[in-house]
Amino acid sequence: MLTENAVVLSYCNGIAKVQCESQSACGSCAAKQGCGTSVLSELAGEKGKHILTVESLIPLKAGQIVQIGLAEKSLIFTALLMYMVPLISILLTTFITENLFVNELTRATLIFLTTALSFLLVRRYSKQLNQQRAYQPVLLRVIG
Repeated sequence: MLTENAVVLSYCNGIAKVQCESQSACGSCAAKQGCGTSVLSELAGEKGKHILTVESLIPLKAGQIVQIGLAEKSLIFTALLMYMVPLISILLTTFITENLFVNELTRATLIFLTTALSFLLVRRYSKQLNQQRAYQPVLLRVIG
């Protein structure tokens, strides 16, 4: 199980809203000034702050630090889904349109459209997965 510390924002009727910050190696790397990943993470906004809801039988107070966990299989499956479906879409569309269309612009447009559609389908499916219990974070313990 992957674990992360989070701060309780609110608690009501057995549901706690918590905020955790994803850790990044960009903050401690010596090549941070010349790295494109560091620049992109700064442009993204609040540097990895995530607000999640977790069920809790223990009454919590705002400001408490808790440890939450997520099963590895759910993270691995969603990452695989996010990378593999668009990649397969690009490859299949490329092979299918190779003999059907002579115009490269038409082929490129179709490849772009099917890849965009694959991202939309993955997004829709991942929202359905988030409703399942196995894909939701759980409260492991109260730290402070």
